[in-house]
Amino acid sequence: MRKWGTLVILSLIWGSSYILIKKGLTGLTPIQLGSLRVIVTTIIMAPIGYQKIKHIPRQNMKWVALSAFVGSFFPAYLFAFAETEISSSITAVMVSLTPLFTLLISVFVFGEELLKKQVFGVLIGFTGIIVLINNELFSSSFNILYIMFIVLAAFCYAVNANVLKYKLSNIPALGIVFMSFLFMFIPAFIILCFSDFPFSDFTSDPLIIESIIYIVILAVFGTAIAKVLYIKLLAISTPVFSVSTTYLMPVVAIFWGLLDGEEFKLTQFIGTAIILLGVYLVTKKKAPKKMP
Repeated sequence: MRKWGTLVILSLIWGSSYILIKKGLTGLTPIQLGSLRVIVTTIIMAPIGYQKIKHIPRQNMKWVALSAFVGSFFPAYLFAFAETEISSSITAVMVSLTPLFTLLISVFVFGEELLKKQVFGVLIGFTGIIVLINNELFSSSFNILYIMFIVLAAFCYAVNANVLKYKLSNIPALGIVFMSFLFMFIPAFIILCFSDFPFSDFTSDPLIIESIIYIVILAVFGTAIAKVLYIKLLAISTPVFSVSTTYLMPVVAIFWGLLDGEEFKLTQFIGTAIILLGVYLVTKKKAPKKMP
Protein backbone atom coordinates (compact mmCIF):
# COMPACT_ATOMS: atom_id res chain seq x y z
CA MET A 1 0.00 0.00 0.00
CA ARG A 2 2.87 2.35 0.76
CA LYS A 3 4.41 1.76 -2.67
CA TRP A 4 1.13 2.20 -4.53
CA GLY A 5 0.12 5.22 -2.47
CA THR A 6 3.45 6.93 -3.17
CA LEU A 7 3.16 6.07 -6.88
CA VAL A 8 -0.33 7.58 -7.22
CA ILE A 9 0.54 10.76 -5.28
CA LEU A 10 3.72 11.23 -7.31
CA SER A 11 1.84 10.76 -10.58
CA LEU A 12 -0.78 13.33 -9.56
CA ILE A 13 1.88 15.86 -8.56
CA TRP A 14 4.10 15.42 -11.62
CA GLY A 15 1.12 15.28 -13.96
CA SER A 16 -0.02 18.66 -12.62
CA SER A 17 3.42 20.28 -12.91
CA TYR A 18 3.18 21.04 -16.63
CA ILE A 19 0.02 23.14 -16.37
CA LEU A 20 1.69 25.08 -13.51
CA ILE A 21 4.67 25.80 -15.78
CA LYS A 22 2.28 27.01 -18.47
CA LYS A 23 0.49 29.31 -16.00
CA GLY A 24 3.80 30.57 -14.66
CA LEU A 25 4.85 31.72 -18.12
CA THR A 26 2.02 34.27 -18.30
CA GLY A 27 4.06 36.83 -16.36
CA LEU A 28 7.60 35.43 -16.48
CA THR A 29 10.12 34.56 -19.16
CA PRO A 30 11.36 30.95 -19.38
CA ILE A 31 14.71 32.00 -17.89
CA GLN A 32 13.01 33.74 -14.95
CA LEU A 33 10.65 30.83 -14.37
CA GLY A 34 13.45 28.24 -14.32
CA SER A 35 15.59 30.35 -12.00
CA LEU A 36 12.79 31.15 -9.56
CA ARG A 37 11.77 27.49 -9.45
CA VAL A 38 15.26 26.54 -8.23
CA ILE A 39 15.61 29.49 -5.84
CA VAL A 40 12.19 29.08 -4.22
CA THR A 41 12.66 25.33 -3.80
CA THR A 42 16.04 25.86 -2.09
CA ILE A 43 14.58 28.38 0.37
CA ILE A 44 11.58 26.17 1.13
CA MET A 45 13.73 23.09 1.78
CA ALA A 46 16.38 24.81 3.91
CA PRO A 47 14.66 24.42 7.33
CA ILE A 48 14.16 20.65 6.93
CA GLY A 49 17.03 19.70 4.64
CA TYR A 50 20.19 21.30 6.01
CA GLN A 51 20.62 18.77 8.83
CA LYS A 52 20.43 15.84 6.41
CA ILE A 53 23.38 16.81 4.20
CA LYS A 54 25.84 15.60 6.85
CA HIS A 55 24.74 12.05 5.99
CA ILE A 56 26.13 12.38 2.44
CA PRO A 57 29.67 10.94 2.17
CA ARG A 58 32.16 13.45 0.78
CA GLN A 59 33.09 11.15 -2.10
CA ASN A 60 29.46 11.13 -3.24
CA MET A 61 29.19 14.92 -3.58
CA LYS A 62 30.23 14.86 -7.25
CA TRP A 63 27.34 12.49 -8.00
CA VAL A 64 24.92 14.71 -6.06
CA ALA A 65 26.11 17.68 -8.12
CA LEU A 66 25.59 15.72 -11.36
CA SER A 67 22.14 14.64 -10.16
CA ALA A 68 21.32 18.27 -9.36
CA PHE A 69 22.06 19.63 -12.80
CA VAL A 70 20.68 16.81 -14.94
CA GLY A 71 17.73 16.05 -12.65
CA SER A 72 16.53 19.59 -11.88
CA PHE A 73 18.57 22.52 -13.18
CA PHE A 74 18.60 21.92 -16.94
CA PRO A 75 15.06 20.45 -17.10
CA ALA A 76 13.65 23.48 -15.25
CA TYR A 77 14.75 25.76 -18.11
CA LEU A 78 14.17 23.25 -20.93
CA PHE A 79 10.52 22.69 -19.98
CA ALA A 80 9.92 26.41 -19.54
CA PHE A 81 11.23 27.16 -23.04
CA ALA A 82 9.39 24.18 -24.58
CA GLU A 83 6.02 25.22 -23.19
CA THR A 84 6.22 28.61 -24.88
CA GLU A 85 5.37 26.72 -28.10
CA ILE A 86 4.08 23.26 -27.07
CA SER A 87 1.00 22.45 -24.98
CA SER A 88 1.42 21.19 -21.42
CA SER A 89 -0.35 17.90 -22.19
CA ILE A 90 1.89 17.00 -25.16
CA THR A 91 4.94 17.97 -23.09
CA ALA A 92 3.89 15.55 -20.35
CA VAL A 93 3.32 12.72 -22.83
CA MET A 94 6.74 13.23 -24.41
CA VAL A 95 8.39 12.95 -20.99
CA SER A 96 7.28 9.30 -21.22
CA LEU A 97 10.48 8.85 -23.24
CA THR A 98 12.38 8.89 -19.92
CA PRO A 99 12.15 5.11 -19.26
CA LEU A 100 13.29 4.41 -22.82
CA PHE A 101 16.39 6.58 -22.34
CA THR A 102 16.89 5.13 -18.85
CA LEU A 103 17.06 1.64 -20.35
CA LEU A 104 19.56 2.65 -23.03
CA ILE A 105 21.85 4.34 -20.49
CA SER A 106 21.67 1.43 -18.04
CA VAL A 107 22.55 -0.98 -20.87
CA PHE A 108 25.38 0.92 -22.54
CA VAL A 109 26.89 2.57 -19.43
CA PHE A 110 26.12 0.22 -16.55
CA GLY A 111 25.98 -3.10 -18.40
CA GLU A 112 22.34 -4.05 -17.79
CA GLU A 113 20.89 -6.88 -19.89
CA LEU A 114 18.94 -5.81 -22.98
CA LEU A 115 15.97 -7.96 -24.02
CA LYS A 116 14.60 -8.17 -27.55
CA LYS A 117 11.19 -6.92 -26.48
CA GLN A 118 12.85 -3.88 -24.94
CA VAL A 119 14.51 -2.99 -28.26
CA PHE A 120 11.09 -3.37 -29.86
CA GLY A 121 9.64 -1.15 -27.13
CA VAL A 122 12.16 1.61 -27.78
CA LEU A 123 11.33 1.58 -31.52
CA ILE A 124 7.58 1.66 -30.78
CA GLY A 125 8.06 4.53 -28.33
CA PHE A 126 9.85 6.71 -30.86
CA THR A 127 7.22 5.84 -33.49
CA GLY A 128 4.61 7.09 -31.05
CA ILE A 129 6.45 10.42 -30.76
CA ILE A 130 6.25 10.89 -34.54
CA VAL A 131 2.51 10.16 -34.50
CA LEU A 132 2.02 12.49 -31.50
CA ILE A 133 3.65 15.48 -33.17
CA ASN A 134 2.44 14.60 -36.68
CA ASN A 135 0.27 17.73 -36.99
CA GLU A 136 3.09 19.99 -35.82
CA LEU A 137 5.60 18.40 -38.22
CA PHE A 138 3.60 19.62 -41.22
CA SER A 139 2.84 23.03 -39.73
CA SER A 140 4.65 26.01 -41.25
CA SER A 141 5.19 27.45 -37.77
CA PHE A 142 6.61 24.23 -36.31
CA ASN A 143 10.04 24.53 -34.75
CA ILE A 144 11.67 21.19 -33.94
CA LEU A 145 13.93 22.96 -31.44
CA TYR A 146 11.10 23.02 -28.86
CA ILE A 147 10.48 19.29 -29.33
CA MET A 148 14.20 18.71 -28.80
CA PHE A 149 14.04 20.68 -25.54
CA ILE A 150 11.59 18.08 -24.17
CA VAL A 151 13.59 15.15 -25.56
CA LEU A 152 16.76 16.55 -23.95
CA ALA A 153 14.94 17.06 -20.63
CA ALA A 154 13.70 13.44 -20.74
CA PHE A 155 17.28 12.32 -21.40
CA CYS A 156 18.48 14.37 -18.42
CA TYR A 157 15.87 12.66 -16.23
CA ALA A 158 17.11 9.28 -17.48
CA VAL A 159 20.71 10.11 -16.59
CA ASN A 160 19.55 11.22 -13.14
CA ALA A 161 17.57 7.99 -12.58
CA ASN A 162 20.70 5.95 -13.27
CA VAL A 163 22.87 8.16 -11.05
CA LEU A 164 20.39 7.79 -8.18
CA LYS A 165 20.14 4.04 -8.73
CA TYR A 166 23.82 3.17 -9.11
CA LYS A 167 25.68 5.96 -7.27
CA LEU A 168 23.44 7.44 -4.56
CA SER A 169 21.49 4.54 -3.10
CA ASN A 170 21.12 4.26 0.70
CA ILE A 171 21.54 8.02 1.21
CA PRO A 172 18.66 9.99 2.87
CA ALA A 173 16.35 11.44 0.22
CA LEU A 174 16.07 14.83 1.93
CA GLY A 175 19.85 15.15 2.06
CA ILE A 176 20.25 14.43 -1.65
CA VAL A 177 17.48 16.82 -2.67
CA PHE A 178 18.54 19.76 -0.48
CA MET A 179 22.24 19.39 -1.31
CA SER A 180 21.28 19.27 -4.99
CA PHE A 181 19.48 22.59 -4.72
CA LEU A 182 22.37 24.14 -2.80
CA PHE A 183 24.59 23.33 -5.79
CA MET A 184 22.06 25.01 -8.11
CA PHE A 185 21.12 28.05 -6.01
CA ILE A 186 23.99 30.41 -6.92
CA PRO A 187 23.96 29.66 -10.70
CA ALA A 188 20.16 30.12 -10.74
CA PHE A 189 20.41 33.42 -8.83
CA ILE A 190 23.11 34.76 -11.17
CA ILE A 191 21.00 33.81 -14.22
CA LEU A 192 17.95 35.54 -12.66
CA CYS A 193 19.99 38.73 -12.12
CA PHE A 194 20.83 38.85 -15.83
CA SER A 195 17.24 38.11 -16.92
CA ASP A 196 15.85 41.65 -16.45
CA PHE A 197 13.67 40.48 -13.57
CA PRO A 198 12.20 43.61 -11.89
CA PHE A 199 13.48 43.00 -8.33
CA SER A 200 12.54 46.49 -7.10
CA ASP A 201 8.95 46.73 -8.33
CA PHE A 202 7.76 43.25 -9.33
CA THR A 203 4.98 43.50 -6.72
CA SER A 204 3.32 46.20 -8.82
CA ASP A 205 2.66 43.80 -11.70
CA PRO A 206 -0.32 41.48 -11.03
CA LEU A 207 0.77 39.06 -13.80
CA ILE A 208 4.19 38.57 -12.20
CA ILE A 209 2.63 38.06 -8.76
CA GLU A 210 0.20 35.47 -10.18
CA SER A 211 3.04 33.67 -11.97
CA ILE A 212 5.17 33.60 -8.82
CA ILE A 213 2.28 32.03 -6.90
CA TYR A 214 2.15 29.24 -9.50
CA ILE A 215 5.94 28.82 -9.23
CA VAL A 216 5.75 28.56 -5.43
CA ILE A 217 3.12 25.81 -5.77
CA LEU A 218 5.29 24.12 -8.40
CA ALA A 219 8.39 24.42 -6.20
CA VAL A 220 6.69 23.00 -3.11
CA PHE A 221 4.83 20.12 -4.71
CA GLY A 222 6.26 19.50 -8.19
CA THR A 223 9.91 19.86 -7.17
CA ALA A 224 10.64 19.52 -3.43
CA ILE A 225 7.99 17.04 -2.29
CA ALA A 226 7.99 15.12 -5.59
CA LYS A 227 11.77 14.59 -5.60
CA VAL A 228 11.78 13.34 -2.02
CA LEU A 229 8.88 10.99 -2.79
CA TYR A 230 10.62 9.70 -5.92
CA ILE A 231 13.83 8.84 -4.07
CA LYS A 232 11.79 7.17 -1.31
CA LEU A 233 9.85 5.21 -3.94
CA LEU A 234 13.12 3.99 -5.45
CA ALA A 235 14.19 2.88 -1.96
CA ILE A 236 11.04 0.83 -1.21
CA SER A 237 10.48 -0.61 -4.69
CA THR A 238 12.30 -1.43 -7.90
CA PRO A 239 13.29 1.07 -10.64
CA VAL A 240 10.82 -0.74 -12.92
CA PHE A 241 7.97 -0.06 -10.50
CA SER A 242 9.09 3.55 -9.96
CA VAL A 243 8.89 4.47 -13.64
CA SER A 244 5.26 3.32 -13.65
CA THR A 245 4.46 6.98 -12.97
CA THR A 246 4.88 7.27 -16.75
CA TYR A 247 1.54 5.54 -17.27
CA LEU A 248 -0.46 7.79 -14.94
CA MET A 249 1.25 11.17 -15.36
CA PRO A 250 0.11 11.88 -18.96
CA VAL A 251 -3.51 11.12 -18.00
CA VAL A 252 -3.37 13.79 -15.29
CA ALA A 253 -1.62 16.29 -17.60
CA ILE A 254 -4.09 15.73 -20.45
CA PHE A 255 -6.98 16.25 -18.00
CA TRP A 256 -5.56 19.61 -16.87
CA GLY A 257 -4.78 20.59 -20.47
CA LEU A 258 -8.32 19.89 -21.69
CA LEU A 259 -9.70 21.75 -18.67
CA ASP A 260 -7.54 24.72 -19.66
CA GLY A 261 -8.83 24.67 -23.25
CA GLU A 262 -5.94 22.85 -24.92
CA GLU A 263 -6.72 20.79 -27.99
CA PHE A 264 -5.84 17.08 -27.96
CA LYS A 265 -6.75 15.39 -31.24
CA LEU A 266 -7.47 11.74 -32.00
CA THR A 267 -4.05 11.24 -33.64
CA GLN A 268 -2.44 12.56 -30.48
CA PHE A 269 -4.38 10.08 -28.33
CA ILE A 270 -3.18 7.33 -30.70
CA GLY A 271 0.40 8.59 -30.43
CA THR A 272 0.11 8.62 -26.62
CA ALA A 273 -1.16 5.01 -26.62
CA ILE A 274 1.74 3.91 -28.88
CA ILE A 275 4.29 5.62 -26.61
CA LEU A 276 2.86 3.98 -23.49
CA LEU A 277 2.90 0.59 -25.23
CA GLY A 278 6.59 1.10 -25.95
CA VAL A 279 7.25 2.11 -22.35
CA TYR A 280 5.34 -0.97 -21.14
CA LEU A 281 7.56 -3.28 -23.23
CA VAL A 282 10.69 -1.53 -21.96
CA THR A 283 9.74 -1.72 -18.28
CA LYS A 284 8.00 -5.12 -18.23
CA LYS A 285 9.87 -7.59 -16.07
CA LYS A 286 11.33 -10.71 -17.63
CA ALA A 287 9.18 -13.73 -16.80
CA PRO A 288 10.91 -16.05 -14.30
CA LYS A 289 12.03 -19.39 -15.65
CA LYS A 290 9.92 -22.33 -14.60
CA MET A 291 11.58 -25.00 -12.51
CA PRO A 292 11.79 -28.40 -14.23
